[in-house]
Amino acid sequence: MTKPALVALFGLALAGCASSGDTKVASADCKVVPMTTASVAGRAPKNLSPIEQRWAEMQLAGTEYRQRQLQERGMIDNTVEQALRDCQR
Repeated sequence: MTKPALVALFGLALAGCASSGDTKVASADCKVVPMTTASVAGRAPKNLSPIEQRWAEMQLAGTEYRQRQLQERGMIDNTVEQALRDCQR
């Protein structure tokens, strides 16, 4: 076989391995919790009501730190924005 034929055959083999079905991806858990002395010490609350969770997200979203990170980093490689996006899933 010639080199172009081998390349074409290899390309077809790879194309056949590509899946066209629904791909399931693991979703990240929301890691935003209300700011308490226990959460600062590393003991985040285990059971949060949806209202407490949403309140923590709103507090983080309104901080000056978030605004500064958005100005400096934008939306990419920004841990604050990633944490907020994970909560929206």
